[in-house]
Amino acid sequence: MRVIAHRGFADIAPENTVSAIQSVGRRADAVEFDVRRCGSGELVVVHDETIDRVTEGTGLVADLSLEALQSYTVLDSGEPIPTLEDVLEAVPPHLELSVELKSSGIAADVLETIDGLENRVVLSSFLPSELRRVRDLDPDQPTGLLVGRTLEAPVTTAVELDCEVVGATYARCLGTRIVDRAHDVGLEISAWTVDRPVLARVLAWRGVDSVSADRPIGR
Repeated sequence: MRVIAHRGFADIAPENTVSAIQSVGRRADAVEFDVRRCGSGELVVVHDETIDRVTEGTGLVADLSLEALQSYTVLDSGEPIPTLEDVLEAVPPHLELSVELKSSGIAADVLETIDGLENRVVLSSFLPSELRRVRDLDPDQPTGLLVGRTLEAPVTTAVELDCEVVGATYARCLGTRIVDRAHDVGLEISAWTVDRPVLARVLAWRGVDSVSADRPIGR
């Protein structure tokens, strides 16, 4: 089973920063990070809609310019919120990328930015509209549907969106038939967020293909 470093192993490094991405090394098979558009139009790597939790500043990412965003540092790391380009330059060539599209209207620009990258990239999202846009623009780009607790037919939806991967909470992977249903139609299944080796082993026994973790858990 493959291990995905969630936000660059967010429990042991300042999440979604260049240093976090670089520090993953060979402790994971892939690294996951989140992309939004900021107020001046650039694509930036930050999870929340606001910067309140991860910086000393306040405000919506969508309202703040890149210059304003980068005047703050992430979780006392001394590093600013990076652009997507900054992060892509820092990713080791052997790592797969799981790039979550956090906001609407960014699919085209993300595809343009990752064009020519040697790493395998999976574009994932909770937003079906963004995944449809990716598929319309690039039929060969791997995509993954992230499913919340209330989505009733996640595998059917992933198939309709022509995804390669479906991602769900580990509880849903253990407590429903989503793993079997995904495999029946040729989808990979990923579980989040898994930080205990024993839980990872149970999920592997259940047939889960990859787990997203906030700290290294072994492979």
